[in-house]
Amino acid sequence: MDKLYLVDTNAILETPEALIEYHTVILSHVIRELEKHKISFNKELAYKARRATRYIEENKDKVKFDFNDYQVRFDTEADQQYTDNKILQACLDNGYGIITNDLLLKFKAEGLNIEVLETVRTIETEYSGVFDLYITKQKADQELLADIYQDPYNNRFDLVKNQYLYIWDKDSPTYNEDGALNGYSFIDCFKFDGEKIIKLRFKPIFSKFMGEKVKPINKKQEMLFDLLQNKDISIKACFGKYGVGKDFVMINHALDLIEQGKMDKLIWARNNVELEDVPTLGILPGDKIEKLIEFAMPLADHVGGVEGLKMLILQGKIEIQHLGSLRGRDIKRSIIYVTECQNNTNKHIKLLIGRVGKESQLWLNGDLMQTDKEVYRRNSGIRALSVLKGNKLFGQVTLDKTERSDTAQLAELIED
Repeated sequence: MDKLYLVDTNAILETPEALIEYHTVILSHVIRELEKHKISFNKELAYKARRATRYIEENKDKVKFDFNDYQVRFDTEADQQYTDNKILQACLDNGYGIITNDLLLKFKAEGLNIEVLETVRTIETEYSGVFDLYITKQKADQELLADIYQDPYNNRFDLVKNQYLYIWDKDSPTYNEDGALNGYSFIDCFKFDGEKIIKLRFKPIFSKFMGEKVKPINKKQEMLFDLLQNKDISIKACFGKYGVGKDFVMINHALDLIEQGKMDKLIWARNNVELEDVPTLGILPGDKIEKLIEFAMPLADHVGGVEGLKMLILQGKIEIQHLGSLRGRDIKRSIIYVTECQNNTNKHIKLLIGRVGKESQLWLNGDLMQTDKEVYRRNSGIRALSVLKGNKLFGQVTLDKTERSDTAQLAELIED
């Protein structure tokens, strides 16, 4: 009889295709976790949970289900309700191997002589720019946490250059006003510089248009500040759902660099794609700038409206360009700013990178969940950027907490 491999929740979420790669088992504990994630405040996580659930349903005849309620015995001090512990106990009781891309679970499994398959890690997943590590009060977790501080040169999580490491306390969940889980207490964060993990380096900036200091609102925004303030990285990407602060933080940083004389101007180069399922307005009136301003309103929102934007254009601090007008240009001492990057193909991204001249930078942001045409889903410019991960000139962060307003967060409840 072929060996059975248990698939953990994380692996199913990231690569549900792994279910049919081997003779696999799904625990009821894992199914319950998927059901919980389907209503998560995190839209990306909820989407992945729904996708995984559909995949299980479509392939239920190809996997084995184990509905036993396992009691953890391998460690008398272990949390009986922690799903990872139940997974490990199921493997020990039945001789299962395990398929996981959770490094902490992998370490624990290997310590218990459970066979671990890493084939899931060979299936390409979307690069987020950050590795989230969830620590419990269990002895093995605390030893790992201590080792992180004692040996920063040990790249135990296979981080690539400019990737961030965030550590959370899984025993200290946080909740919103309605009592729904919205995260975990923060422990610490680092960045891998290619040799060792180091602390983030950033400072607040002063926004002339806001009339006040701009500083990170949450812990994940700190890494965006760190990235934007790193002069050695020339391609900077920030992704995440609506309301996480992508344009707010990036536009204020760009204007700050221009006001300090470190950059000459911001070149707005959004691909002017109409919203999916919304009819076009036809030919817009006015000259080229007036036509393009209609697609630059996210920029206008942060510089005092349309009049403020026109003033900066007249001063030569902002230039609005149609994506097709950039071919052949050699842009120097400027920030090429691309928003709604999900509506770009890999050829568009290649074109944009090729425009970066001396002392210039390319800044991109977007949200894969808001892609407006099928062509950009099939041929994603965001996914094309994954080939740059680990390059010293490239940095990426992914934000996940909506800060726009309490009302904006209600959008999470609407099914796509």
